[in-house]
Amino acid sequence: MISAWEPHIHAFAAMCTDASWKQPHDLGSLSGLTVGVKDIIDVAGMATRNGSDACQDVPAATHDADVVAALRRAGARIVGKTSTTEFAFTDPTACRNPHDVRRTPGGSSSGSGAAVAAGLVDIALGTQTAGSLCRPAAYCGVVGFKPTYGTLSTKGVTPLAPSFDSVGIMARSAATVQRAFDAMVPPVDRHQTDASPTAICGFWNSDVVPSAPALAALTEAAGTFDCVPVTKLPTDVKPIVAAHRTVMGAEAAAAHGAMLLDERAARLKPKFLAGLRAGAAVSAAETAQAKAILVAARDAFWAEHADVDLIVTLPVPDGAPLIDGTTGYQDWLTPWTVFGGPLICLPWGLDPLGLPLSVMLAAHPGQDHRLLQIAQQVERNSPNMPVPQLPSDS
Repeated sequence: MISAWEPHIHAFAAMCTDASWKQPHDLGSLSGLTVGVKDIIDVAGMATRNGSDACQDVPAATHDADVVAALRRAGARIVGKTSTTEFAFTDPTACRNPHDVRRTPGGSSSGSGAAVAAGLVDIALGTQTAGSLCRPAAYCGVVGFKPTYGTLSTKGVTPLAPSFDSVGIMARSAATVQRAFDAMVPPVDRHQTDASPTAICGFWNSDVVPSAPALAALTEAAGTFDCVPVTKLPTDVKPIVAAHRTVMGAEAAAAHGAMLLDERAARLKPKFLAGLRAGAAVSAAETAQAKAILVAARDAFWAEHADVDLIVTLPVPDGAPLIDGTTGYQDWLTPWTVFGGPLICLPWGLDPLGLPLSVMLAAHPGQDHRLLQIAQQVERNSPNMPVPQLPSDS
């Protein structure tokens, strides 16, 4: 199936070979399941090229990233490295959306979303620094889960902005996501509750409004809970997005700015190159001020919603856009990433153009397992998500 789909969607940066020296355990909770790993995450025996020409000659990783090692211990089989935008920034990849190859799968975890949607892997790992896991999940019509910030190890993951970088999981069902997450988190006392969550519903206060099909999906999903949809959440996203970009640029330059000083700069893509240069110009005082804005916004939001268990919202305002040099709209996801809590995107049928719609559930930091339980209940009421059809060679 991979060989049939790959010429159309370019979901993989590299494939594992039969000679791979690290094989999965025969027994385990994920035995028999296949995994794609975003190519900023180390897989032993494979080079981590970060979607960049500047990394084409790097040696193979000698160890699995912690999250990969955990999946392998649980019996999952690593299939290959999935396509990523350069260093998980915003320069688009060659990857395409399986539902319509004229459209973006979303970035930066582009190949992970496309591979799961096309049925090429059971599970895929991605990362989110602004909106890079939830967008491809939403645009490709798969489940995407970003855990509470810091829950999953980033050891063996190329950084972009460590203040926000989070590893996440994509699969075709919330139950499969739960299995993968359980394999990666350390054992904890997981409090189970059958109590109905207190929920509100809405989308961000911004100049962008959801399409009619997206709004209908949100209203339908909200009907799963005893909540009244609100028009807009009160938070103004503009200062949060601006402050996030300041911090992200400064931290990206701290991690990768050395490339500006040698021949690698000529091999970088334009948006990442510009981002590094802009980030290098950000002062420590400017970074500190931006971080203070984000902390204040996060604390104010969760204080205002202290009595709310769940927010039902939209990750993106519309279906996947046509290939246009972008990786899709991320400003609705940036505040959620800043606020640090777990997020899960659930496919919610197709719009009139045949593009996947998605709704998102957000919860307080630390409520990962509760959110996954709720998501599996909500998923039972969601519309059917058709499997993409292989494009004809013509």
